[in-house]
Amino acid sequence: MPIIDTRRVSNRREVQFSTLDELAAEADRIAQAEAEGHTRALGNWSPGQNLQHLARFMTCSLDGFGKPPPLPVRLFGRVFRLILCGRMLKKPAPAGFKLPKGLPFLPDDHTTAADGARELRDVIDRVRRADPFIPASPLFGKLNREQWIALHLRHAELHLSFVALDR
Repeated sequence: MPIIDTRRVSNRREVQFSTLDELAAEADRIAQAEAEGHTRALGNWSPGQNLQHLARFMTCSLDGFGKPPPLPVRLFGRVFRLILCGRMLKKPAPAGFKLPKGLPFLPDDHTTAADGARELRDVIDRVRRADPFIPASPLFGKLNREQWIALHLRHAELHLSFVALDR
């Protein structure tokens, strides 16, 4: 399957979340639509992979990201923080960023939307129970709880805009 340049995808959905409850409801909606055969991937990941990636990224924000990223990623992170951190708390990130292999928040090669939604709901439940986020993001530096949640909602808006619901 050819790699899609996600910067050039023009038919993405408009997705906006104000709360984690809205995100959880959308994950369930996507899982139901996939079960009925009404989803299409507009990017390089399936609906299930997008949901699983969101869940794993949020899990890392609670449990830690493992070993520190390589020096080039840390240096890029400082530039990224200066340019995009304020924007990322208000608007989704721009599409087209290529993640390096081996990161703990990458999705499995194959997963269903039901499995991805379940994983995402589980970690959202942890946040609802007030499990603490790690003090600092490897890319954005120190974030408070509200900033972490905003970051995850904007991140979800980006990824779920690449899930078409054909109804």
